[in-house]
Amino acid sequence: MIEQIKNDIHKVLETAIQIAVNINELKIDKIPKIVFSPTKTPEHGDIASPIALSLAKSAGIKPRKVAEIIVDKIDLEKQPLINRIDVAGPGFINIFIDNNWMTSSLKEIYLRGDKFGHTEHGQGKKILVEFVSANPTGPLNIVSGRAAAVGSTIVNLLNMAGYQATSEFYINDAGGQVLRLGASLDVRYRQQFGHSNLEIPEGGYQGEYLVELAEKLKQEVGNKYLYLSENNRIRIFCDLAVERLLSDQKKSLERFGVEFNVWSSEKDIRESGAPEQIIQSFKDRNLLYESEGATWFKMTDFGDDKDTVVVKSDGEYTYFVPDAAYHQNKFNRGFHTLIDLLGPDHQGHISHLECLLRALGYDQSRLECLIIQQVSLVDSTGQKVDMSKRKGQLITLDNLLDRLAESVDEHFAVDVARYFFLNRSNNSHLDFDFDLALKRANDNPVFYLQYAYARSCSIFREMTQRGLGAYGFQKADLSLLNSIDEQQMIRKMAEFPQLVIAAADNRQPHRLVNYLQDLANQFHTFYNKSRVLNVEQMDLSYARLALVSCLQIVLRNGLRILGLSTPERM
Repeated sequence: MIEQIKNDIHKVLETAIQIAVNINELKIDKIPKIVFSPTKTPEHGDIASPIALSLAKSAGIKPRKVAEIIVDKIDLEKQPLINRIDVAGPGFINIFIDNNWMTSSLKEIYLRGDKFGHTEHGQGKKILVEFVSANPTGPLNIVSGRAAAVGSTIVNLLNMAGYQATSEFYINDAGGQVLRLGASLDVRYRQQFGHSNLEIPEGGYQGEYLVELAEKLKQEVGNKYLYLSENNRIRIFCDLAVERLLSDQKKSLERFGVEFNVWSSEKDIRESGAPEQIIQSFKDRNLLYESEGATWFKMTDFGDDKDTVVVKSDGEYTYFVPDAAYHQNKFNRGFHTLIDLLGPDHQGHISHLECLLRALGYDQSRLECLIIQQVSLVDSTGQKVDMSKRKGQLITLDNLLDRLAESVDEHFAVDVARYFFLNRSNNSHLDFDFDLALKRANDNPVFYLQYAYARSCSIFREMTQRGLGAYGFQKADLSLLNSIDEQQMIRKMAEFPQLVIAAADNRQPHRLVNYLQDLANQFHTFYNKSRVLNVEQMDLSYARLALVSCLQIVLRNGLRILGLSTPERM
């Protein structure tokens, strides 16, 4: 609705400018792009355009004069969409839209219901979003939790905006890290049988979770593996540890409300022969050379500042080769755009991957890498807790949810965690305010947002309890919604579809969080100032019930995109 209104007004302004050009009141070579922005308050209109400021220099006239010339060429009697146009400040054109559009907006929201906000903007373009993809070498930490919240919300936004988005988890179940995991579990397993003076291998995993896994193995199979050769034990423990730890990760993600359409395996990629095919292709094109016992890729031929090793002296691939093969596999599955959510330690990996994809003949613009910054959980003393898997001190996603659930119920614990992870830009460091997260009061933004939905539900319960008759949207006279608070809410709700598109296209879930907070604030303000149910003014009550029912739709659809629940009572 809002976008169509902007398109119509764009034509009105463009026509007015062209008229001024034709009669030589404005002397410009061409009309620049006309943009719009929301106004700060209803007193300044519904939308504004700075087009006069853009034209002033080329026209050789002050911006305000340009604005006055443009407005003078608009015949409002022939523009039923526009109620009034003002020139403000240095030359902004403030446009007041006829109130009929608000009535139309509410009707559209009500009729579309759960589909309101869904558009065909993306035209079905296939996008693969890979996120979390944590190494199966330990439990998911809270940074992975943030990636899970952000990634799943981006997928929801893309699908709501008309794209065909698929979520994928890449299991890093091969390579040196898995060998170190198997060797680390081997040490913990032998320690269960009194073997002393054993050390976790260099680069291995110190976490207590491996001790717990070794204890379970002792209970399940006893000393079954103890007398095998070391190589056989480690080989078995590699597979066993990956299987158990990956299963635990899946359970954590399910608890957190995150599901994946596809689970891909590095082991499968390696066994497919794709890495060897890539190396052979590079050899055939003279893109490899030998140095210092290793095989190097001519990364500098594709824009990087230095070449890189792709096959180490021991014959093992560096991470880049199977990763390039994996991305080639993604493109081969028909995806137009690949979105990778990566941790901050992968920043340097991005340029290498882009170079390899260029070498494979792909347009690097089809790959988007988003950095998900670190999360610091502030403890009771105000200190930040280290989350490194290899130092044994690990704050896991489940730890966080457990600690939250001790004070609030499980559903709210998940909602709080997801909201806090989404509340800031993906590439901003996040301090997770644990004390605030535990509060069930208005200063907790999650509570404040969900309470707006619960409060809207309570209005309809009260209507039933007071026997005020059946409510029907069709019987409401929406023209009665003429207060500033009511009209602000309608304007805000009408923005929802375009907000979803903007958040999807910019891969910024926090935009939706901010939008819903603003809408909730508007509703709480309206509720505290206005009586929705008034037996002496039932016509107005029905109109306000229509307004509230539309609010429920927008809040419910928005919360669903974020993966948050919609409690009807709080």
